[in-house]
Amino acid sequence: MTNERQHLSRRTVLAGLGTVGVAAAGAGLGTTALFNDREGFIGNSLAAGSLDLLLDYKATYDGPNGVEVLGQQPTPAEEQAWEDQFGGEIDYCSEDGQALLINGTDIPVFGLDDVKPGDSGEVTVSLHICDNPAWVTMSGSMYDNLENGQTEPELADEGEDTDGVGELADHIEVTMWYDPNCNNVLDDGEVVLFEGSMTDAFAALEAGIGLDGDASTPEFDPVPGASTYCIGFYWELPVDVGNEVQTDSVSFDLVFDAEQSRHNPAVTTSQGEGFEPFQQSSFARARYGGTNTWELAVGTAPGNADEADYTWTSGATVPFAYEYDGVGSATFTVDSVTVADSIPAPAGRFAFVGKADEATVTVENLALSVDGDPISLVGPGTMTASNDDDGTERDIQHLVVNTSAAQVTQPFTVTGDLTGTVQGDYDTSAEEGIALDLVFE
Repeated sequence: MTNERQHLSRRTVLAGLGTVGVAAAGAGLGTTALFNDREGFIGNSLAAGSLDLLLDYKATYDGPNGVEVLGQQPTPAEEQAWEDQFGGEIDYCSEDGQALLINGTDIPVFGLDDVKPGDSGEVTVSLHICDNPAWVTMSGSMYDNLENGQTEPELADEGEDTDGVGELADHIEVTMWYDPNCNNVLDDGEVVLFEGSMTDAFAALEAGIGLDGDASTPEFDPVPGASTYCIGFYWELPVDVGNEVQTDSVSFDLVFDAEQSRHNPAVTTSQGEGFEPFQQSSFARARYGGTNTWELAVGTAPGNADEADYTWTSGATVPFAYEYDGVGSATFTVDSVTVADSIPAPAGRFAFVGKADEATVTVENLALSVDGDPISLVGPGTMTASNDDDGTERDIQHLVVNTSAAQVTQPFTVTGDLTGTVQGDYDTSAEEGIALDLVFE
């Protein structure tokens, strides 16, 4: 019998390709979205578990004709055929039911022309996991955000465009939520995943959003096998939007990743603004140290820590590693410079905290191993703090890794990549104009 971790079943589905664009001088917009599939290798664990993720969807548009169904899978005709042949609701995990779902062959399309301010649209994506329970992550990218030239009223409202980037994504309002009854409507009591601009929505989706298998409980659960699970995505162009969005367009992808949860212990992550939401017992820090002061430290608190000098290069991406030996000693290494000190045993969660003033600090490619075994991270795997507004406030962001006390009292290692970039007006005497803290409960 071996302790080596096995390759686990993994399935990835590209759920949506969307385009939203203003088409006419009346600040109308056009929308196109493609659902397609980015298939992944399906393997087996030691328990011979497998994983298959399939999709269906229903897209609606509230425009000049009221609420219209733009597209859905299965189609109404297919639903009626099922009713006529089998009766009752569709069994999506049966052979006949799976044939009605999106699984590598169909690319549903919905398209809109000349949508006006005040119009809105919604798509509910239904995920069917017909095998083992799975950790599911929703992610996405906005790959086009275009100005597409300027009409005369747009030029008057906005001024002359200098970068080719449109304003439409900043004005479209987006809501994403768990839709357990799969009815395309945000009902009272349903849990909202995100509310904000489309720009901010895809900033969150770039990092990835872990989907809770049961949002009604405080625990973070995998999505059960042999289940149907719905996520709603609503957008609206407010009626009071100005001419600055004319001719602009936005294109985006939505992606769902599923990874078998059996034999695959996962740790969830979550992002937020400001400092970590718990009392720290120890820390590690990397910072621009200003004049005649340290840049790296690890210990129980500033002033009670091992410190070292480090020379930063603005814009350079460097590796970092934090190691706890399980018996009271921690080391923190950034780009081959190491500090080490004694710390109390961590008691649970830990967090990355980025602080930036006239600068940007980014953490990427996070990885965690406990007692030599890699641990899956479900949720965001990146964190960025950025500020360039010439104000007095730093941007502070945190990423919490929800480990348990049982995990972090064992030997563990956290690794990733760190990038610090200063703006042209960065204050080189500032001690924490760029800083990354790794803090432990």
